[in-house]
Amino acid sequence: MIPRRRTFAALLCGVGLATAADYKYGSQPYDALEEFIYEGTRPDGSSLTDLIRSCKLRGGTNTSVAAEWVRLVYHDTATHNIADGSGGLDGSIFFEVDREENNGSGMKNTLSDFSSFPSKYISRADIIAIGTVFAVAACGGPVIPIRGGRIDSNVAGPYGVPNVTDTTEHFVDTFAKQGFNVSEMIQLVACGHTLGGVRFPDFPDLVPQGTDANAQVVQLFDTTQQFDVNIVTEYLDGSTRDPLVVNNASAASDLRVFSADGNATIKGMATPEAFFSQCTTIFDKMLNTVPSSVTLTDYIELQPIKVSNPQLTLNDDTLQFEVAVRLQLLTNTTSVQLYWCDRYGENENCGGSLKRLAAPASTSTVSSPISSTMGVTLKKYQFVVPIAQSQGIAKFWFVVDHGNGTTTVADNDGAFYTVDQDDVLWVPSMSMAKPVLGSGGWFIVAAVKSGSSPSRVYIDCFGRATSDYLPVNATYDLALNNSHISRSGYDFYSVTTTHDFGATMQFDLVAVKGDGSSSMDSYRQAGFISVSLPDATTVNTTTSGDVGGQSSAPGWRMPNISLLAAVWAGAIVAIACL
Repeated sequence: MIPRRRTFAALLCGVGLATAADYKYGSQPYDALEEFIYEGTRPDGSSLTDLIRSCKLRGGTNTSVAAEWVRLVYHDTATHNIADGSGGLDGSIFFEVDREENNGSGMKNTLSDFSSFPSKYISRADIIAIGTVFAVAACGGPVIPIRGGRIDSNVAGPYGVPNVTDTTEHFVDTFAKQGFNVSEMIQLVACGHTLGGVRFPDFPDLVPQGTDANAQVVQLFDTTQQFDVNIVTEYLDGSTRDPLVVNNASAASDLRVFSADGNATIKGMATPEAFFSQCTTIFDKMLNTVPSSVTLTDYIELQPIKVSNPQLTLNDDTLQFEVAVRLQLLTNTTSVQLYWCDRYGENENCGGSLKRLAAPASTSTVSSPISSTMGVTLKKYQFVVPIAQSQGIAKFWFVVDHGNGTTTVADNDGAFYTVDQDDVLWVPSMSMAKPVLGSGGWFIVAAVKSGSSPSRVYIDCFGRATSDYLPVNATYDLALNNSHISRSGYDFYSVTTTHDFGATMQFDLVAVKGDGSSSMDSYRQAGFISVSLPDATTVNTTTSGDVGGQSSAPGWRMPNISLLAAVWAGAIVAIACL
């Protein structure tokens, strides 16, 4: 059984949070969210992390990508009305960018950055929230705790962002309507304005045109492009360059906000520790400001071991099993092997203790701004193994050798990881992206066991990363494809989708039998069509040891966790213990 520990939050305040210790494999949307938050990529490898890594600037400009992402999240949240529970962080900003309150190329740039990453289990609003915590961490800030489960609005929300020329009273009233008191208003503006600045030509009344009339000019809020306390200390010592303080008295909105309580709150943010702590708390509140009808997930914690994308498929004339496992490394000499039991034959379910095993086909290090800031090393091991049709595969697990005399058996807390069926399988190697009538289509091929005579084979498809931001859900029936000769005990069925599912498409593949029962190959990612896998590795057998079992490792989570990870856990404690 995988070694388990209670998390910092549960240890310190005794509340019943759903934590890593409560996690069970196959929990959606938790699985999809956890992988994206800590690895920073879609399952097909497309990376949100690369767009923000090292607090990068956009193109050849002095524009902070992180600042644009953080501006967007508040503008989406600003639709919230605490009185009736409507609005908030719900993705409606995708339908509001033509408003004056959302002017500027930064908004459109950010929508473009985020547009290809929503999926069946991760909404546009979740991507906005994740992008915010990535932006903060990538620019040297704290790790903001994050939940998932936001529900997208597919229409514009009400106006909600105050104008730079508004009075102090109007700012206070506007933020109060959104659910923020005066101190929280000040914290939110200060924490948001530690990144970026004001740009010409977006705000020509605040930032003058440069010598090149076509060039962007950015006047920064403070002297750095990092997430730091300078926005506060420079305001307090009179050296600020913040254009919303010094440029135009009628548009000095930061000055009016910061001084709304006689500078009491801003003075309380004047140390790096206080600034990080208060920004963590107020950003957490902002990210969780959602319509009252929405129930968010628990905080998404890093799993020390994470199994992803298990798939049994056909490769040429052979069944092939593919799976990846990601580990939080405790030592630099860690090695991993995949073990499994046959589904059929004399060794069914490891009868006679015979088990099959293989080494990984490839390894890679993965990270996001969150996992990097936490100081953890995450390594992913990709397994690709041939499976004899007469043997099949029923369940699998991993044995991790830490190279220091200890091993961990990762077997889903004794429940094992299972391959539930082999009656119907998606075949990525025979499928392809196939534009249809100018829209994005997919040619999907399924392998169905010969002789099963299904009454129906169909795919239930979902796409959220569409050009018009509206989700698409459609079902297609597959037909027997006689152009593909039956092999390895399987017949082939196919269909070409005609809806535009956008950048990604997820689908469930179902074969219905004559008796009404069905088999499903679930949550398949069309993006894997373009992913090249390493060659399959050699399969060995052993009769030594038990199937699964206890680990001799002292624990996964506590070694190699940095102070910043403890700060993140402390933030969760503070929130959970309120």
